[in-house]
Amino acid sequence: MKKVLYFTKNYKFEFLTAVSALVLYFLAFRYAADPKTLLSLSITITILSLLAVIFLRLRDREFYFIPLAEREDKDDWFGRGKFDYFRPQKCFVITDSEPGFIYSRCLNWSDYNFNFKFKIVKSCLGVVVRAINLSNYVMLQIGENGIRPHIRINGGWRAWEAEETNLKFAKKLSLDKWYKCVLSCEKNSIGIKLYEDEKSIFNREWVIPPGAIIFEFKEEPEGRAVKIPFSINLEYGTVGFRNSGTERALIKDVLVEKI
Repeated sequence: MKKVLYFTKNYKFEFLTAVSALVLYFLAFRYAADPKTLLSLSITITILSLLAVIFLRLRDREFYFIPLAEREDKDDWFGRGKFDYFRPQKCFVITDSEPGFIYSRCLNWSDYNFNFKFKIVKSCLGVVVRAINLSNYVMLQIGENGIRPHIRINGGWRAWEAEETNLKFAKKLSLDKWYKCVLSCEKNSIGIKLYEDEKSIFNREWVIPPGAIIFEFKEEPEGRAVKIPFSINLEYGTVGFRNSGTERALIKDVLVEKI
């Protein structure tokens, strides 16, 4: 039902154009005085309808709904590792994916809501936002006890614990339940809401820190460590998921909407 709803919403302009064309065809047939006039009106209506559809489809999309309920739902995602259809629960599984997977159609989006349903199978679920590519993004690692924010810059990581960011849960998440997550990315803040059976169980905010992050690199195994600052510039970018090694989670009903 939800898939049909978002399909209708997605193609509402096309449906409106088709209905308008049918009405105009009827009026042309009803009031045209001769066949030539009817033919001319029909051709004009067809061309105008085609131009209207092209114009509306070229407009920037306001939302994307990806059910992740079929293998084909992976077509617009790219990454490395395992992000595949999981038949027993009609959803996708993410695991053994060090860089993660991101959705290709929202790469230039800035402010948006990112909704999805998830179930942790082992350890956690890494949720990616503001992804410029697979080496630069924000990741919120949802675990059983809380959320650990991460920033990945040029492949390097900076992480914060749930306690220090006030993102610790009052009640531990169950590995046997599905939850709904709603992330609101606006400017440098990320609103985080979790729901269990439509009941709100968590509502916090995390602010992306400004400035630069210092990474240490060694010139060689026994060499001197060199500290290099990298500025944080994650004002736009798409969404995705990441689980490394044996971390494992299930995902479905992904919705990304501009705000």
